[in-house]
Amino acid sequence: MKATKILTAALAAAMLCASLSACGKTTDATETTAASGSDNKTTEKYTVLSEDFGAENYAIGFRRGDDALAKKVSDILAEMTADGKAGEIAKKWFGSDVMLRDPEYPRELNEEKGDASLQYILDKGELILGLDETFPPMGYRDANGDIIGFDIDLATEVCSRLGVKLKLQPINWDSKEMELNGKTIDCIWNGMSITDERINGMDLSTPYIANKQIIIVKSDSGISTKADLAGKTVGAQQGSSAVDAISAEPDVKASFGSLNEYASNDEAFLDLKAGRIDVLVVDEVYGRYMISQDK
Repeated sequence: MKATKILTAALAAAMLCASLSACGKTTDATETTAASGSDNKTTEKYTVLSEDFGAENYAIGFRRGDDALAKKVSDILAEMTADGKAGEIAKKWFGSDVMLRDPEYPRELNEEKGDASLQYILDKGELILGLDETFPPMGYRDANGDIIGFDIDLATEVCSRLGVKLKLQPINWDSKEMELNGKTIDCIWNGMSITDERINGMDLSTPYIANKQIIIVKSDSGISTKADLAGKTVGAQQGSSAVDAISAEPDVKASFGSLNEYASNDEAFLDLKAGRIDVLVVDEVYGRYMISQDK
């Protein structure tokens, strides 16, 4: 069973990679295989290295102890996956149904007697969703200033089935746990990777899509492997799973010239584009989308 789950997640990650690579292509950012014959994927401007900093899954974060709410949202997501609504939303944003099937909770949830977390949401009639509003295509502002994205569409449907309104609350990603525990938000739903720290510090929903931490460089950088990161300036978002993934490989991290941490992925990508950093480590979902949009 466990091997089947791993295979399913790997297939979902491969589907997502293919979908993101095909989504939103432009003439000056058409993906081709590097002439060197490596597995690195190259555009005219950027290369995504074949090596990465690890695969992972996305889940929704709730306050520790809010088992009833986490389980109800997970149940609705499972219902949406089964009836095709979640797949319809995924196809809108990624071009294919990338939803994980039969996922297991990262940590078993045991709804305790007196757990009023679900009733709290039902009584107030709204679910406050905390997000980094600069994380396309999961949640970001469009040209009109409205917050849109894959996670937003999923959450809107979940709230409709739950019978409550959805309120979107932009937050500083590095302060997400404080916002959650302070009850200024009810959940964190914004392409949040499952990590050991988050498993221990929050209640997490069942995972819903796969992701990995990719390495993006300029195509003329001469960087083609992790070994080439030695002495280079690397960027990642502060408080992100990219930083955790880098830290999980201490020898590689120690080889960096420096690691610059940014308040948002947008700032980090702009610095890569401007040449102020050599390397960006970031969620594949975000990174491939930004490459496709950089005209």
